[in-house]
Amino acid sequence: MENKEKIKLDLLKKYEIKGMKNWKNVNADLIITDPPFGIQFSGKNGNYHRNSENVVGGYVEWKVDEYAEKIKELLETIKNNLKITGQALIFSGWNNSNLIHNEIMKFRGLQLRGKMYWTYNFAPACKLRPAHNVYEIFWVTRDGGWHYNNRCSTPHCTEGEPNLTTLKFIRDYKMNMPKYPTRLPFKLIQCLLEHFSNEGDLIFDPLGGSGMIGVVSSMFNRDFLVGDLNKNGKIVFEHLLDYYFNKNGLEEDKRIIEFWKKKNGY
Repeated sequence: MENKEKIKLDLLKKYEIKGMKNWKNVNADLIITDPPFGIQFSGKNGNYHRNSENVVGGYVEWKVDEYAEKIKELLETIKNNLKITGQALIFSGWNNSNLIHNEIMKFRGLQLRGKMYWTYNFAPACKLRPAHNVYEIFWVTRDGGWHYNNRCSTPHCTEGEPNLTTLKFIRDYKMNMPKYPTRLPFKLIQCLLEHFSNEGDLIFDPLGGSGMIGVVSSMFNRDFLVGDLNKNGKIVFEHLLDYYFNKNGLEEDKRIIEFWKKKNGY
């Protein structure tokens, strides 16, 4: 138990309450980050499969009229903290994806290598025909070079064609624990880590939120650093560490997914 607690404390130190502009020379191999939506989002909406009382406060949304400037700051943070041979993956909802695309194309020091799409379940009302939403993932590099591994151990490759154009991963809802307004699913992060990094690589997320990038990185033998302005994000991160490291979280994820499928009739 003492060894587990020490590991947990060491991992918690890798989550810093820090603004993205305050990071310098991280020298990351891979950056994965999911910026705020810029749509007056709070994460407490009633159309989510969650108890809004469990959603922690403090989420810092970006205003519509400041979004372009914030993306410039993010791109500068990526350039300043990425190895010359490193890569970055930037998530975006559809609302501001065109703006992110334009800012990347204008930015000096990073090159757009391509774009992927994550399709996921979002069907709060429709039982017979589950609706889907789509995130865009911008793939950028510093020196114009790029690399990735051809296969991963998730269903993306084991049950389908290892094509990086479209990634299909359902959300892994958590029950009866603190939640961050936004969180990427475990298997999606695992897929990206296995395709775009190697064991021992340093993974960085300057807009860490729940710290899920750190959780998955540590479970797949990557080092990591995560930062966020919201101190409550670290509370969620600590619960996620306990969930996956001590409470067999991957098996629990499967059980909860089957529960929601049965409940919604598909």
